[in-house]
Amino acid sequence: MKKIWPLVVLGVVAYVVFALATLPAELLISRLAPAVTAAGVQGTVWNGQAQVLQAGPTQVGSVSWKLHVLPLFAARLKADVKVTRPDGFAQTTVTAGLSGPLEFTNLTASLPMAALSASLAPGGWTGTINARLSQLSLVNGWPEKAEGAIEIVDLTGPASRPTNLGGYKITLPPATSAGELVGALADQGGPLEIAGNIRLKPDRSYLLEGVVAARPQASKSIADSLQFLGAPDAQGRRPFSLSGTM
Repeated sequence: MKKIWPLVVLGVVAYVVFALATLPAELLISRLAPAVTAAGVQGTVWNGQAQVLQAGPTQVGSVSWKLHVLPLFAARLKADVKVTRPDGFAQTTVTAGLSGPLEFTNLTASLPMAALSASLAPGGWTGTINARLSQLSLVNGWPEKAEGAIEIVDLTGPASRPTNLGGYKITLPPATSAGELVGALADQGGPLEIAGNIRLKPDRSYLLEGVVAARPQASKSIADSLQFLGAPDAQGRRPFSLSGTM
């Protein structure tokens, strides 16, 4: 009997490992929030894919993932995730624990503004968002830390009177002040010349401020719309400020 018991234990361990390794991907999908639905689920919990994933009214796209094993021993979930859509993509490594922020590393994405929720892209604005972030931390869905760059290409709107306003870039350096996220804003060509910064605070408030000027190729309606900002300086720039909460 003493010689048999090690074989029994080894057999039980092998069975448990095999069972865990072959857990169907549907098991993971079923544990997501009720507002998240999926179709065409394939693979296992560790390495799987959903052909269609929808979060509430937002059509996310096709999602594939690969879980990392070692972080599970520290009660943390870590996975390489890739989202594929006909009009864009996103890929990153996601890390989450029982508490604390939701962390994204090596995040790259190119998505239409229509893929965002209405609260982030209201009024029928369109364009393409390109992101390359080495780090992004979210607390209750609000960015706490971020490092990298986000571009908006061919920003056009609003839906009632669509006007192409060109492209813009937000550069996020490593955090220098605790509790506040600060990024530099600059245009990437187009009818408006803009330079400024954006500040995001833990209370979910934001402040966007800087200077703006109409370029010679700007339409008369765009140039006229800047007059409410006040008199221009010697370079033709006018100060602007926009704040609120989300």
